[in-house]
Amino acid sequence: MVAMNQGNATMGFSKRLRQRREELQLTQAELADEVGVTHQHISRIETEQVAPSLDLLVRLAARLGTSNDWLLTGTERPLLTAEEAVRADRALSAGAKRHLVGLVVELRRG
Repeated sequence: MVAMNQGNATMGFSKRLRQRREELQLTQAELADEVGVTHQHISRIETEQVAPSLDLLVRLAARLGTSNDWLLTGTERPLLTAEEAVRADRALSAGAKRHLVGLVVELRRG
């Protein structure tokens, strides 16, 4: 277990975890059972005594139907723009990427 920082982001995480758990009407024991930890561990996370491991963070987000980003920061990771998606596509050549990005820009101009 890792001791948590007392910074705003950490406090937000604990509050978001508890808020989402309560929205789903789950007890600490029910959530703990579903993600494979003890209810005491969930309590310690919610009271900022410990931080979850990365593996537990992923399991918590999945069970709570949210993203890791939201649990950690309170915001969802923005979706890729069309340009970013084109640039990230490894199957496209550099020339094809330039062409497609140009088309997207042109289409936005209307």
